[in-house]
Amino acid sequence: MIWGRSGNMCAFPGCKKILVVDETATDDPSIIGEEAHIVAQKEDGPRGKSPLTNDQRDKYDNLILLCSADHKTVDDQELEYTVEKLKAFKSSHEKWVKENLIVDGKKIKDDELYASYIEKFISLSDLNNWQNWTSWILGASEIFPKQQFDSLQELPDYVVSRIWPGRYQLLESSLINFKNVVNDLMKVYYKYPNERPDGYTVEKFYKLYYRDKFRDDTDWSHEAEEDALRRYEYHVALLEDLVLELTRAANYICDQIREYVFEGFRIEEGALLVSRGDFLGYKTFRLEYRGEERNEHPYAGLKPFMNQRAERDLHIGEGVEESYFRKMPWED
Repeated sequence: MIWGRSGNMCAFPGCKKILVVDETATDDPSIIGEEAHIVAQKEDGPRGKSPLTNDQRDKYDNLILLCSADHKTVDDQELEYTVEKLKAFKSSHEKWVKENLIVDGKKIKDDELYASYIEKFISLSDLNNWQNWTSWILGASEIFPKQQFDSLQELPDYVVSRIWPGRYQLLESSLINFKNVVNDLMKVYYKYPNERPDGYTVEKFYKLYYRDKFRDDTDWSHEAEEDALRRYEYHVALLEDLVLELTRAANYICDQIREYVFEGFRIEEGALLVSRGDFLGYKTFRLEYRGEERNEHPYAGLKPFMNQRAERDLHIGEGVEESYFRKMPWED
């Protein structure tokens, strides 16, 4: 919202410097603008003494778009550049943009609606903490952190219930694609759940406890134990593969945001990464849809994915396990 209404320009009077430098044949776009706080994020910052809450300090109403030089000026000279003066700069600049630039009002409204959906996606997926929380699942602990688990559970209903403007079909379908991966991740997880105080995990020590859900009957033979081990290893690998797919789906959304809404989105942070390993060490991976995978529906569903995952840029398991699919009576 702040970038769109400011026309990608510095709002300091007399500046109007363009704050996004277009990409070149060899480099990504360069973001030279800064979303400056009118009231500082913290009380000891410039103009920080205010009744605004921490959450309110990061909202649109308390932000002004400036170049780095003018940002430093207004923060170094906070007595000269008061809250009231900065709000006036912002209001005057946005009014000038609206009156002097060729502005598609409907597009701006659509973009701001998309932006609100994107903000919620960032929150529910814990996008800014991605590598950290996914490493718990992909590491030796195999824990699905409770906070992220509960948050992701809210995401499918949120995406399905949105009123989509229909302006950017690939952006919309990328969010729906992410939702579909989340649905199947939850479905697979709930086949063998085990809740612990520190998060959700598949029971790792099933062989030590005869009450484990991987045991189907009272006869516990060596063959049954081997079969349980096979199912356990397949299950854990499938969960990990779905988290890897979720990462591709999230990076795909970020690509569409840069393409249609804001070309500077996550330019500084870069692509989402995952770390996988054990107590002996971790490796970091960048996972994305590639080539023909980059279409309107990259994730085709759980059963197709069980086969397709071996063709992705990274996979842990392979093959289809029919026990994950409920059979209808007429299929018996």
